[in-house]
Amino acid sequence: MKRTIGLGSVFLIGIFLLACAGKPAEQIAFPTTCNAGDDGKYVKITGYLNDDGSVFCSNIGGGRMDCSFSFNEKADGGAKIGAEIEQGSGANEIEEFGSSYKKEDLKIHDNSGGMVKVGDKLNLTGKYEALPDGSHCFLEVDKIEK
Repeated sequence: MKRTIGLGSVFLIGIFLLACAGKPAEQIAFPTTCNAGDDGKYVKITGYLNDDGSVFCSNIGGGRMDCSFSFNEKADGGAKIGAEIEQGSGANEIEEFGSSYKKEDLKIHDNSGGMVKVGDKLNLTGKYEALPDGSHCFLEVDKIEK
């Protein structure tokens, strides 16, 4: 038996993909505390990417392979949240690196495919996640802009 997809189904799938691709992010001030009320929001935050001396990559739950960074309010520290950047070789991704890396070895691509470095001031856009008790929060990064 042969299955086909109707024109109506293709149209609906196209509308869904366009809606997701053009999702507007809410620019928010750097979160100085983790607010569980912001959990699940799609946001844009300005800050400084930091590796805190090591970067751990995993795909817990079988999802995308993410590498964990700190994202700081100020160049010299201040408030911080986690920033999960997907591993890959395209825009908004970090290339795979060895276990004994130097900061210079980290190849992070911004939204236009250009390179950014640990320590750069960046705008990160993505889904904000906060634990219910407010003890930890992070951003699942979709977009990296200088």
